[in-house]
Amino acid sequence: MNNTSGSNRHRTDLRFILAATLAVLMIVLESRSDLLQSARVALYMSVRPVIEIAQVPSKINSALQRGFADRELLRERIQTVSEENRQLRQRVIELENQELRSKWLAELLEVREKLEYPVLPANLVSVQLLPMTQKVVVDRGSEYDVYVGQPVLDHHGLLGQVTEVTPVQSAVTLITDANHSVPVRIQRNGLLAIAHGLGRRDELTISGIRSAQDVVAGDVLITSGLGNRFPPGYPVAEIFSIEGDLNSPFVEITATPLATVDPDHEVLMVWNPTSSTLDTLSSLSLNETQGN
Repeated sequence: MNNTSGSNRHRTDLRFILAATLAVLMIVLESRSDLLQSARVALYMSVRPVIEIAQVPSKINSALQRGFADRELLRERIQTVSEENRQLRQRVIELENQELRSKWLAELLEVREKLEYPVLPANLVSVQLLPMTQKVVVDRGSEYDVYVGQPVLDHHGLLGQVTEVTPVQSAVTLITDANHSVPVRIQRNGLLAIAHGLGRRDELTISGIRSAQDVVAGDVLITSGLGNRFPPGYPVAEIFSIEGDLNSPFVEITATPLATVDPDHEVLMVWNPTSSTLDTLSSLSLNETQGN
């Protein structure tokens, strides 16, 4: 048994010595000559297709990962650009609104400086433009000495008059309300008339003009001052339609109000120190409005 074991160990040691000697010999040959270079190149070329095929799954996986990463990066970039565009659009809208408001306030200030009467700026709180009923609410009331019948203007023209007052707010009936009338005259030639509301925000009817009198589309109507309710000379409307009737001495005239209703814009409440008496039509329309 011992002889057999010793013999096996001797063979193993001999194989190890031979392998080590062969390895050293190969290293020496490799370092001192190019004899193995051709064999190594031939061996590499023979196994190259196998190596490349083995690398295909790894390359595909890498390409897919790069594609997913690029797609995610692109999606994030698109979201970022979209958010930036949204913010820029919002900023542009805000700047445009600020510009419009600045222009509105500048024009309102110009009107305020031209008026001979004391005025009070006010903001619109709510707007009620219903068929027949045309009203707004402003944020000034009796604590500012606002009174029933007080004229309300904007920088384009006459808006209406106060018909109800609380300590902090006031209701304003617009000139387009079906129960409202305003004494007016044609700016071009001084002809007197009455502008009546129709319950529509963009239309008035004008009475008191005879068919033989000088009136044309485009004429501007201004307050006449009759009745001492509204300041004289303030724009009210522009005539856009004139229709005659052979059976009537008067013509049917419609006009577009010049004042605009915008909740974002201020208005002017005017104190008229001469508003002690009212003409019949204005008194009637005010009483009917208050009754509603």
